[in-house]
Amino acid sequence: MSEYWKKQALLQKEAFVDELVAFLSINSIEDMTTATEGKPFGQGVAAALEAMLERGQQDGFATKNLDGYAGTIEYGDGEEEIGVLVHIDVVTVGEGWTTPPFEPTIRDGRMYARGALDDKGPALAAYYALRLVRDSGLALSKKVRLIIGTDEESGWLCMKHFAEHDRVPPVGFSPDSAFPMIHAEKGQINPTLTIAPTQRSAGADRGWMLLSFVSGDQGNSVPDKAEAVVELGAQAKEKFGFAQLAAEWDAFLQAMGASGRIEQVDSDKLTFTLAGKPAHGMAPQEGVNAGTMLACFLREQSFEGSASSFLSLLSDIVHEDYYGHELHLACEDEVSGKLTVNAGILRYSETDGGSVRLNIRYPATISCEEYVEKLRTRVAELGWTIASLRTSKSHYVPADHPVIQTLSKVYEEHTGEPTALLSSGGATYAKIMPYGVAYGPLFPGKESTAHLVDEYVEIDDLLRAMAIYAQAIYELAK
Repeated sequence: MSEYWKKQALLQKEAFVDELVAFLSINSIEDMTTATEGKPFGQGVAAALEAMLERGQQDGFATKNLDGYAGTIEYGDGEEEIGVLVHIDVVTVGEGWTTPPFEPTIRDGRMYARGALDDKGPALAAYYALRLVRDSGLALSKKVRLIIGTDEESGWLCMKHFAEHDRVPPVGFSPDSAFPMIHAEKGQINPTLTIAPTQRSAGADRGWMLLSFVSGDQGNSVPDKAEAVVELGAQAKEKFGFAQLAAEWDAFLQAMGASGRIEQVDSDKLTFTLAGKPAHGMAPQEGVNAGTMLACFLREQSFEGSASSFLSLLSDIVHEDYYGHELHLACEDEVSGKLTVNAGILRYSETDGGSVRLNIRYPATISCEEYVEKLRTRVAELGWTIASLRTSKSHYVPADHPVIQTLSKVYEEHTGEPTALLSSGGATYAKIMPYGVAYGPLFPGKESTAHLVDEYVEIDDLLRAMAIYAQAIYELAK
């Protein structure tokens, strides 16, 4: 039966690519400055949600908009339900794109745009798959619900709202990760650590003063740039000349293999900027955190009070400690591997003090409560406060569950390859369902560009995924 679905998916290529270009052109980064009633995450996110629901209406499906938080496109009348969960919000774009991130461009069979892989491309492929199932005329005994989220990259408030106002299907998949299948997902602990400002020293004994520090704008991404503005007191100016500082800075950058610059704003103030390498927060070891690296240089200078504590936390506790040893959190399990820590949003100002937002992903079989308490103890030891903390549960579907057996069969028919059950540090909507799994769209051996500059997806891979999703929907709902 796989050949039938492959053929039908290929027939959609031209229309699908045209529609994907239009869909990816919508800037659906969360923007709370444009949020209104019915558009809780801003105008762009709302426009992307409305675009999918309008397509569903035009094609004759039953649709529903849940106050702008989520939407559904449904097919079938059975009492039992199958869920396909997608999201249409995207992360921020960063700098250095070859072509503008919301002007989709095809190069060498790849579609380049923010959201091409995560998750608007797969979301549209899943919708097309649902339409292929309907147009096949094959009978279903269960209702299929394509559930569209709008806040996956930030706080998952969309799914909280959905669960409060609708029903969550017990079984299904989310096309938001990798093939063959993710059956175990780490949980998350997302704390914001804060430290209060301290009054600067007066008089000629003042050394270095940190006026501001900014790095990162997404908790689940590795910051790829950082900027710090410092002021030199009389003591510091007497010890350092600009030429000497510039030489030390250049030597530091060379030793770290990094790029950056130092600028003299006036006789007292300097601006440091540093470029890192972005990566998804679930794999911080694959990136270079610009903020923590910049802190390593500044930490060597004579800062005082909260500025010193801020830089110390970043350089001595967080920098390149991807597995939480210095936070006393290191652990792992056989299902999903090691706990990871990403420092995603780093801020300091003289008036507000410091804040560090961490994205901690703990193994699927580990107790969240135990590690939250470990974190609280360690943060207090360091003299910091946890101002806010969000957690999300881990998720695990046993290998012998029918949903895994069915989706494995479909994948093997389409690829001729055995299904290896995988785990992930990423969090997908699959964990909303008691027996949900993440299922594609990334095929084995292919590069994941989610959250990166020049994000892309291979168009033919999306069509392959579309065929797999169509048969998967049919097999689960027949």
